[in-house]
Amino acid sequence: MVAQAAATIALGLLGASGVAKLVDPDPTTGAMRAARLPASNLLSRMLATAEVVAAVSALVFGGVAVLGAALLYAGFAVFTFSALTNRIPLQSCGCFGREDTPPTIAHVVFNTVSALALFALPIIGVGPVDWALPNPELALYGGFAVVGVAASYLLLTRLPQLMTAVRPR
Repeated sequence: MVAQAAATIALGLLGASGVAKLVDPDPTTGAMRAARLPASNLLSRMLATAEVVAAVSALVFGGVAVLGAALLYAGFAVFTFSALTNRIPLQSCGCFGREDTPPTIAHVVFNTVSALALFALPIIGVGPVDWALPNPELALYGGFAVVGVAASYLLLTRLPQLMTAVRPR
């Protein structure tokens, strides 16, 4: 059940992140360019589309559809870890289509935990959402997921800003 909850939150954030990149691909394009990867707004929008499709497919169908999202999160973990260890000067990791979301160890941990939770679901034979739940329980689970997505977003976007603000200069 923990893997299901973590996966559902990860998928919600993946979908939201994809939508943000579709609206403003520039931060993602800049992050890819800084990391010396192929970069263009078209590539960023293609990545964003893959994120939205992977998130929706995994939430609706579960099963092997979850693996696409797991691979995306594994790639994000590697990218962020590489950016941090190689000290690539990124103003943004590009994950939320925002200029002020620098990559942190929290990103690496979140992406790694998300990938592991998503990879685990097909192995244990469950989807991220049990659509057979009674409606009140499904609504409660959905509410939990929304709160989890919002909390994760704040952790990944606001915590680095707070840490920078309180760090002695």
